[in-house]
Amino acid sequence: MLLTCCTKEGDTIYLPNPDEEQPSTAPLVTVIYDVNGLGDRSYNDKIFRGIESAAKKHGFRTLQLVPDSYEQGLAYLETVFRQMESAQDTVRRLFIAPCQGYDEFIRKNNRRLERNPYADLLYLETSTPLEGKGSTFYIDYYGAMYMGGYLCQDYYSSKVILLVLANPYTQWVVEAGKGFVDGFNSMTSKYNKTLKTHYLSNEPGGGFQLADTTALRIYQEAKVNETDNVCVVPICGGAMNAFFRILPKFSYYVGVDDYVFSPLINNYINVIKNIDTVMEYYIDQWADGTLPKHRTFGLRDGATDIYLSQFHYMSREDHQELRQEAIRKEEERYEK
Repeated sequence: MLLTCCTKEGDTIYLPNPDEEQPSTAPLVTVIYDVNGLGDRSYNDKIFRGIESAAKKHGFRTLQLVPDSYEQGLAYLETVFRQMESAQDTVRRLFIAPCQGYDEFIRKNNRRLERNPYADLLYLETSTPLEGKGSTFYIDYYGAMYMGGYLCQDYYSSKVILLVLANPYTQWVVEAGKGFVDGFNSMTSKYNKTLKTHYLSNEPGGGFQLADTTALRIYQEAKVNETDNVCVVPICGGAMNAFFRILPKFSYYVGVDDYVFSPLINNYINVIKNIDTVMEYYIDQWADGTLPKHRTFGLRDGATDIYLSQFHYMSREDHQELRQEAIRKEEERYEK
């Protein structure tokens, strides 16, 4: 469990529990992450950076909570909700829940915060707005992943493309995987590639952490022939780190969520989710008192993107043509 409160100057104050909030009139942003979420070098770490950047800019306090079990996370949720609904002061408080595992609790309890006009709630990511108090947003990964799948056809020395998905229930994971598969299948490669899909968990919310030994076994089992060079595409949050650690030298790898670099890995394609920028935008909006009820972001507005290394050649014209095709398919699919 990690509890931190950061000041405007960037100093970090460690607190033993959420009840020991610092007495201050400065607005407070409280976050409860997924189990052991921080340190994933991916989605959750980017959320942390975005929140801290915005909080420092506005002079807000932050309290970042990382439970070490789902039960502990629910206990923190109850504690924070109880604090926020019963507060008698005029301190503005924003609670952020970046974990779909808390969906049931959030939807059953969000109206409790209506008792406090100075309390606000931001829940992500979901495409279903909250009834009652609270804001939500969803980042559509389909278009960027469509581009990634299309471009993976250029991994000419990789006979096998291994698409690793956390689980078949988390919405953004499923739709990201669908975008990648559709992009991959939109063209016929002369290199006769095989696309394989592997789910790390069959449990809702599972598959975002993985042992290195398991990652190595999955990698080896994906090979058709012993000499195959497998290209790994990990849509599985922090579990991606296990694959990155076990890859043989000069293997192929598609970075997901954040830019990944290693001189020993051929990482020409990075599919990026700019969740840090979106979080900063939302805290800016909250600071102005204009927190949106619900929004869907995607490739067109820069919430997702794709970065190619200097070794992956594609003309500017072809890149823009592919981007526009991906945006069109994304927006048709979700009726934007």
